[in-house]
Amino acid sequence: MESAADIYKILSPILDKESLLGHTFHKPYGYAGDFELIDRIYSGWMSKNPKFHKWDTLYHKLDCSIAVRNRKKYFINTLFKLKEINPGACVLNLGSGPCTDLFEYLNQSGKNLMKFDCLDMDDKAIEYGASSCDNYIESINFINKNAFRFRPEYQYDLIWSAGLFDYFSDKLFVRLLNRTYSFLSRGGEMVIGNFSTNNPSRGIMEVFAQWYLHHRDEETLINLAIQAGISEKKLSVNSEELGVNLFLHAKK
Repeated sequence: MESAADIYKILSPILDKESLLGHTFHKPYGYAGDFELIDRIYSGWMSKNPKFHKWDTLYHKLDCSIAVRNRKKYFINTLFKLKEINPGACVLNLGSGPCTDLFEYLNQSGKNLMKFDCLDMDDKAIEYGASSCDNYIESINFINKNAFRFRPEYQYDLIWSAGLFDYFSDKLFVRLLNRTYSFLSRGGEMVIGNFSTNNPSRGIMEVFAQWYLHHRDEETLINLAIQAGISEKKLSVNSEELGVNLFLHAKK
């Protein structure tokens, strides 16, 4: 397998930091799938340099990029469903990233009585999210902390985590799920996003961008949740439209 240096040498003309692919490859914040990249995928961002426009357009057309945008819609729809049954719900957004999805929900929802805790270990992501959601800051508490060390002061009606668990090994997945599931109130629900093994973009993500995730299928997600001590009857798995992003639902 070629090293990252070899890949960069071959693809250097299109791996400039000004392009989406280059941003993904160079990881300016030290990790793949950072908050700025996710926000750029959400917004259809294009480089200021026209020579990268075709590559950026191609990037946005990848199944993985479409699935990320679908993931945002899935979260917003989940919040609207929750609002109908529990307008004053408490929500934990675990690995909250840019908070673009939350901002769009709050922009669309009108009067909001929900309380949101947005947790991310990247202080730059917290700063970015707080700035983006400045108009709704009274509804949001931003927490800069490692998810494995976080202990809430109250329980949640919804715990959402769409871009975190597929970076973890099975062992860490089970450990964090077991820990955070205990933060749910009675009747609450945890929703975990994970890239599916049915991801046509996986080769491009790994070879061209050095973006590695733990891809999992429905059966694996259910089995990991059972290992975390959750009853199988409390579990289900859905997906966004492409089936590239799966969503494990675990009810309390």
